[in-house]
Amino acid sequence: MSRAITHEGGIFRSLHAALVGGPVDLSDLDLARHRPALVEQARRTWQSRVGTEFRSIQIMNRFVAEVLGAGDPLEVWAPAAELVMDEVRHTALCVALTRALGAEPRFPDPIELRDPPVFLEAPMAHRAIATAISMLAINETLSVAFIEDLRARCTEPAVKRVLDATVEDEEGHQDFGWQYLARSIGRFPSSARADFRHLVKTTLAPHEAAAARALADVPLDQRRFAAHEEPELAALGLFGPARQALVYRRCLDEVLLPKLRGLDLA
Repeated sequence: MSRAITHEGGIFRSLHAALVGGPVDLSDLDLARHRPALVEQARRTWQSRVGTEFRSIQIMNRFVAEVLGAGDPLEVWAPAAELVMDEVRHTALCVALTRALGAEPRFPDPIELRDPPVFLEAPMAHRAIATAISMLAINETLSVAFIEDLRARCTEPAVKRVLDATVEDEEGHQDFGWQYLARSIGRFPSSARADFRHLVKTTLAPHEAAAARALADVPLDQRRFAAHEEPELAALGLFGPARQALVYRRCLDEVLLPKLRGLDLA
């Protein structure tokens, strides 16, 4: 079993609060308002998000080393480092909400980030642009779309505060990612575009597969947002598969593909 995430007091707690903010107030979370089965689903979902955000800390931390190793301009360094702190903040938010829901937050298993050797052996500039494509541009753009859809429908104040705080940071992440791509892609020969397009397809593939599964049995006339309002789920920050698939496809068509085409990556 994975290890539980612990807390520390003293100077560590005060420095953490100074750098990423104090604990979010979740004292008004009223679990009695929600069906027990949904509360249990929320515990599993937010625990999973703890692991996802923790991995994001590791990937963003790796990205700092990549932009430094690539010899990127000085003004890139501080924003890249700030992304790490933002992900620490998001993980802390997910940890707090998981505890408030009555579950014990845990590290992912394994704790360490295990990148494939072929990635670790690539030049730092290649690694940096690969991280920018997959994480900062595509996945952060999708993350904003998912969280914005949830917080627009969330009626549980404590959960909405967590969603609000998260999306405020995520919006900056995707802007940085797209700008980084636009400025750094020129360092590579045009022949590298084929590899970058392949990475785009690889990054989108699991999202495409999940959306296809979610909508496979949904009639065409039900593939619209009005048919999947899901107020009970949204109150606890949860998605039904069909609505999440619809949000993904809307973001793909309206945001991701236009931006990727503008960079000749789709």
